[in-house]
Amino acid sequence: MVIRPSLRKAKFSLVLCTVFLLVVIWFWRAVVPEAHWVILAVGLLPFAAPLMGWLDAVRTSLTVEGTVVRYRHGLVSETMRAMDLSKLQNVFVERTLAQRMWGVGTLVLETASEHGRIAIADIDRAQEVADLILKASRGEGRGEGKSL
Repeated sequence: MVIRPSLRKAKFSLVLCTVFLLVVIWFWRAVVPEAHWVILAVGLLPFAAPLMGWLDAVRTSLTVEGTVVRYRHGLVSETMRAMDLSKLQNVFVERTLAQRMWGVGTLVLETASEHGRIAIADIDRAQEVADLILKASRGEGRGEGKSL
């Protein structure tokens, strides 16, 4: 089972950026055609937000493999952590108002160790994922081959 942050916000902001770019192009061509082409850069600048959202989803993953949970974060430099499923003490979901509106949540895994907390924000169906991880930690089902 591979868990990654949701792309809902990135997709929504991509649509908004595209609409904004079309408005800027219309404004440039219809209202001020003599304006310099640099005005187009103003329309392209907001595309950084969906790009950052996509990069966040690509660089963060939580994988449940057998009896181990592996957390990976990073693109150029990478941090990897592994937890034994049997040592998980808490698996829960935190949701802010904005996350509830988007239908996502923050998945939190905790063990007894000092650095035993992993939190991944903006997970689709976070409570369902937490329940699957709890089942896997009890040995009820390993969840291999699933991707969320």
